[in-house]
Amino acid sequence: MKKVIVNLASREKRYAVMENGKLVKFETISPNQQSLVGNIYLGKVTKVLPGMDAVFIDFGEAKHGFLHRDQLPSFQLSKSTTDPIGKFVRQGEKLLVQVTRDETGTKGAKLTGLIELSTDYLVYIHGIDYVGVSKKFEGGLESQQKWRNAAIEHKNANEGLIIRTSMEKQNLETFHEQLSALRTKYTAIQNKAAALKSPGLLYSTDTFLKMVKRETASEETGQIIIDDFSGYKELEECSGAWEAIYYKGRNNIFSEEKVEPQLERAMKKIVWLDSGGSLIIEETEALTVIDVNTGKYTGKAEKEQTVFETNLQAAKEAANQIRLRNLAGIILIDFINMKDEHHRQRIIEQLKEESRSDEMRMTIVGFTELGILQITRKKTSLSLTEKATEPCPCCSGTGKIESAETIAFRLERELMEHRHRDEEAVWVEMSKKAAGALLGEREAYRPTLEAAIGMKLFVTHPENVHNKYAIKRFGSIAEIEMAVQAAI
Repeated sequence: MKKVIVNLASREKRYAVMENGKLVKFETISPNQQSLVGNIYLGKVTKVLPGMDAVFIDFGEAKHGFLHRDQLPSFQLSKSTTDPIGKFVRQGEKLLVQVTRDETGTKGAKLTGLIELSTDYLVYIHGIDYVGVSKKFEGGLESQQKWRNAAIEHKNANEGLIIRTSMEKQNLETFHEQLSALRTKYTAIQNKAAALKSPGLLYSTDTFLKMVKRETASEETGQIIIDDFSGYKELEECSGAWEAIYYKGRNNIFSEEKVEPQLERAMKKIVWLDSGGSLIIEETEALTVIDVNTGKYTGKAEKEQTVFETNLQAAKEAANQIRLRNLAGIILIDFINMKDEHHRQRIIEQLKEESRSDEMRMTIVGFTELGILQITRKKTSLSLTEKATEPCPCCSGTGKIESAETIAFRLERELMEHRHRDEEAVWVEMSKKAAGALLGEREAYRPTLEAAIGMKLFVTHPENVHNKYAIKRFGSIAEIEMAVQAAI
């Protein structure tokens, strides 16, 4: 059974997808890592790149975004395939743009000029002449054609429409209402853009609960367990056949549902296979390399069969790790060398089978002459490692440590588990950076946190401590004050 575990009790928003007790997907958004994907901005072209058929766009964020010629409405509506970008846009021109991929590393956000707005029934795209219909209609081709004809009849020449699965059982009146509402929203965004003098945000949406709701689309039934009452009520209203459960327990919901141990393993470089073999996962800015080792596995058959069985297990686990860690871009898997071409094909088939549940588009290019399997996976957001770690100041960036925010939010969750204790105070040792993430600017969050845990919080900062914490002791305010003074 599929479970979606949603943790909203602290400032960091998290959800985990469990399939038969195994963690297969994890998403997190901290206050400073809010995704920009889907946000709409007024942008200004700062540089035209004829050699790349692209432009850089100032859209109000620190790094300029990148927009390819194919994502310009003027290009799409011209039906041209060869005209250079200079024919469709010029430096200094202002455009409506939407973020399709967050910035990563040194790369700015990826943008489109084809503005997309949506409801549960309909997707509206301004700047392209297109009609699409869900392939999951129960009525098959006849039902699909009915809605395709309706979309073609009522859309304008510069509009794209995608009919979602949930529209099939609705009537034309609902279609008209949805289309009219989306057109009105787009017009309002245009009017807001006309009033802006410089690049800036026009439209944003809280995508977190929408992401959670999308997890229910791939399965008819399942459970959503959430520790926030308002979020529970919102999910309950649209959960359909899914069971929505409000978690009231004392422990953190991820600990209660056995998510945390699996999440910790997902941060490690080595992943052990059931057979005793292993995967070694190395992420770089340019690509990800997954190395397969037989490890302790020797097998009972001849060498080629032993290698094949190990690789088959590795392919299954690699697909799971790619989805769980949100690995993207170019991915190279260095399987143990196989001589049999049939075995290589079975490995590819295994990967395809395991990746069917992955909502991100993954393309298996094939094996190189050196026996390395080439894969590409669409990237829209940071990987799990990029979100949860930062370059280590102790090793000049050659290694990784957990970020100050990750440590701070972990401590916050642990303190919340002690909120029913009888003691008046708690003493915590942690780095100044992690304390800043925990308490906020000028310790603005301290009163809220102390009220939530029902204790006064004392924080000290030992020397040479990088992003970790230790809960030293609980006690009365007088006891903790004396202990802190003695330590100082």
